[in-house]
Amino acid sequence: MQTLTKEYITSLLPERPDNCHKATFGHVLNIAGSMHYRGAAYLSSLSALRAGAGYVTLASSPGVCQSVSALTPNIVMRPLPTRPVIYAEFCPQMTDSVSIELQSIDTESIDEKAVAQLDDLLEKAAVITVGSGLAISQSKDEFNASTAPLSAMAIAEGNHGFFFALLSELQTRSQSMVFDADALNFISHFLHHSQRSSQTPLRLPENSIITPHPKELARLLNIDVAVIQADRTHYATLAAKQLHAIVVLKGHNSVISNGEYAFINPTGNSALAKAGTGDVLTGMIGGFCAQGLSPLNAACLGVYLHGLTGDLAAQELSEYSVLASDLLEYIPQAIKQLLR
Repeated sequence: MQTLTKEYITSLLPERPDNCHKATFGHVLNIAGSMHYRGAAYLSSLSALRAGAGYVTLASSPGVCQSVSALTPNIVMRPLPTRPVIYAEFCPQMTDSVSIELQSIDTESIDEKAVAQLDDLLEKAAVITVGSGLAISQSKDEFNASTAPLSAMAIAEGNHGFFFALLSELQTRSQSMVFDADALNFISHFLHHSQRSSQTPLRLPENSIITPHPKELARLLNIDVAVIQADRTHYATLAAKQLHAIVVLKGHNSVISNGEYAFINPTGNSALAKAGTGDVLTGMIGGFCAQGLSPLNAACLGVYLHGLTGDLAAQELSEYSVLASDLLEYIPQAIKQLLR
């Protein structure tokens, strides 16, 4: 177990040759966002550019792409086809109590067939980041809102089918990949389901990075959060071995492990304990992967700089008041501090 140092982290910064173009610094394909989490798609996309990636494409539902493009001209959009979510409403006017009326609403759940439309981007991308705000099971919770009656029963499962099809497609890809947020919740569900059945056990694609917070790691390992927090390094390393991936266990003194080595991050503060900051981290790690760093080095550099960004932001704004979007403005300052 080693603590990351400024000297070591500085040595990981990708070179910026004068004779270059945008492809020199890599293409990030960011599959992120959903109806209620459009900001996650914005934060994870723009932070990859701030970290130095040459090109970022956001693949998401049309509504998410439209919202993000209204906020920034810097990200290329790939709107994906969606499908209406079908729900069943019991009809009290019918004498047969099991009679139902099928209806549909548009929750912008991505159609699983959309994966086929990503083939060209999957070929071009240097790194693929998945999960920030993707809301794998978003539609289940939306039926209690004003869009559907209280008696409605969801039949579809949001982006669950899309993510399953995507993960199956990614099995044969060799690029670095970063899985975050709801992608991890789906992976943990599939992992434990396959263990209880005759299904082939889940394997993440090679060169994968996962970025769980303690509760997400607890789901992946099927143990209590308190157990993980009592020995964070051990369980981050255990997860890395079991899943054959780089694990970034977020929190105070984040742990980065490849199953053999573990690194402790000394930067960061309570300002980072706020919604959206993890999306910024995902983008930063993806941005460094795009520039040619190995998954382990990209994770170490991304985590350290993310924490340093929070430290610099808190110096000016206080630990109370830093927003995830503020971090985007401090990434350049953090990088400049390393360069000095």
